[in-house]
Amino acid sequence: MNKLLLYRSPLCALFLITVLGACLRFYNLESLGLGNLFYAATIRSMGESLHNFFYAAFDPAGTISVDKPPLALWLQVISTKLFGFNAYGLIGPMVLASTLSIPITFFASRRNLGITVGLAAALVIAIFPESIATSRDSTMDGLLMLGTVLSAWVLITAVEKHPRLILVWGLIMGLLFNIKFFEGFVLLPAAAIYILVRWHKDIREKACLIILSGLILLGTALSWIVWVDFLASGSHPQIMNDPNGSALSLAFLYNGIERVLPTEVTVFQPIVKPSGGSVSLDTWARLWGVGDRGLFRLFTGANASLIGFSIVLGFIGLVLSLIQYKKFFSGPGIFWAVWFLTGVLLFSFSNRAPMHYIESFAPAIAVMAGYGLVNFRTVSGRLYKYVSPIVALAALGYIWMITAEYPGLRFTVYFVAPVVFCIGCIEYIGMWRSWPRHSVPKVLGLLLFPLLVSLWIISFSPRAQITIPNPVIFASADYQGKELTPDTLASWRRVPAEQLISMLPAQGDSKYRFGIDGINNAGEAIAFTGSSILPVWNEYSRELMITDASLRTLFSSGDLPYILMSQSRFRLGLLNDLTTITDDYCTYDPGFVKIRGWIVLKCN
Repeated sequence: MNKLLLYRSPLCALFLITVLGACLRFYNLESLGLGNLFYAATIRSMGESLHNFFYAAFDPAGTISVDKPPLALWLQVISTKLFGFNAYGLIGPMVLASTLSIPITFFASRRNLGITVGLAAALVIAIFPESIATSRDSTMDGLLMLGTVLSAWVLITAVEKHPRLILVWGLIMGLLFNIKFFEGFVLLPAAAIYILVRWHKDIREKACLIILSGLILLGTALSWIVWVDFLASGSHPQIMNDPNGSALSLAFLYNGIERVLPTEVTVFQPIVKPSGGSVSLDTWARLWGVGDRGLFRLFTGANASLIGFSIVLGFIGLVLSLIQYKKFFSGPGIFWAVWFLTGVLLFSFSNRAPMHYIESFAPAIAVMAGYGLVNFRTVSGRLYKYVSPIVALAALGYIWMITAEYPGLRFTVYFVAPVVFCIGCIEYIGMWRSWPRHSVPKVLGLLLFPLLVSLWIISFSPRAQITIPNPVIFASADYQGKELTPDTLASWRRVPAEQLISMLPAQGDSKYRFGIDGINNAGEAIAFTGSSILPVWNEYSRELMITDASLRTLFSSGDLPYILMSQSRFRLGLLNDLTTITDDYCTYDPGFVKIRGWIVLKCN
């Protein structure tokens, strides 16, 4: 009997799946520009000096360091030196990392779960819309996903076959912490349970290995933080978004507890107008995963098409794993299931959950979905002919529901439904004629939906990236009929940095070209000009970026000769702390009246 190609040559099938994932990620890469300008500015500034490079300086003068660890940024700086400060240098490393995650997902999941599940998992991650959108940005989450699935592969190999590899796993986990702090530790509960379950009979014998692995993890994770906080105290840049000026505090508070527990997120709080009333930022807050905690956060709105559908497929796999619990949980299956559930629960109820954080457990989504798609027919048994159409119709109904508010994606229904119907017809003919059971089940046709969403993101979304914050919003009715293409990226610029610099006199001996209100405004200006620009106001805390005394010293010394302020923030009274100081040192310069929407102050 002839066998399917994937059984004769799984590596050939894996190669084709990886090529598909690479095409979706690399497509039209040059049109993505600099990606997330916050990180683009940091990478450009870090390339100015070794001091900036080591401390992950946000601005070229090395006054402020970015609020993330440096490992991924180091790789991106090196990449820009090799390939240029463009999409290839900035985003290319993340696209490549995300692509490499596809075959590693296969190798990590095939043990115990089988080659077919491994290939299905690789296919799910290859076409996963969130992963594709995230990889096409300069944020470091694509590299984080590669690190997590690599650590999963090493851990499974260590637990099942080569125990000493758990030391390597500890090293990888420590490096993950230096990519994006605790985001890389979402899999730790699953790892702990997996080790305890599989090694419970000889846990004492392996205790030394476990303890040593933990020490390696802690030593690697805290190495940069210890240097910054204790060995280089006083000589490092100011730590962004941490009132204590500590890298350790930054990791545990701003990038740790405050991301999970319910706390006020200042940047999205309503803006009280001086004339009365307020401006609500709820819409943008929800797109950034703020203010919408609950069971349905991941399955509704713009999140549904991006990640919700794939997670539903993961839950199908989870249900089937519980039915086959003796087979599934006798090996690494328990690791994948717990990792999947940890991620879903964490990002359903956490305080801040932007969608690119899903990369921290995307491989687990893929593996659980792959397990469900492959084993659905086998587990259903004689009930398959009844259960299968119910599941298919429920999935199609969900697709219809989640695309109702996003007409730009409604076309997916008209592709997915006929394909699933045709596969179903072939299946039932096969049952009637007693064809071999390795025919493709109709539930696999449901993967056409995430594939089509991914194709829409890279082809039609004007910002085919994740930190905008969600490319699916451009499929909503608000944007239909508008001329929005990836080539219109320049229209999203808001800071007239080049125009202002062209009108300013030579910089002379001043430390900064000018100051500007807002970290993100400064990021855009630095990313596109490379000039020494200082953010003097922090929108994330709505207060001065540096101390009152430090700002006054910069003005009196002539190191900060100009200030660029947003008229809208000025009128809303957000910059009162800043204007209290500028009133003593700066005057309005009418020579810059051509710069609309902004106020230019000359300071001396």
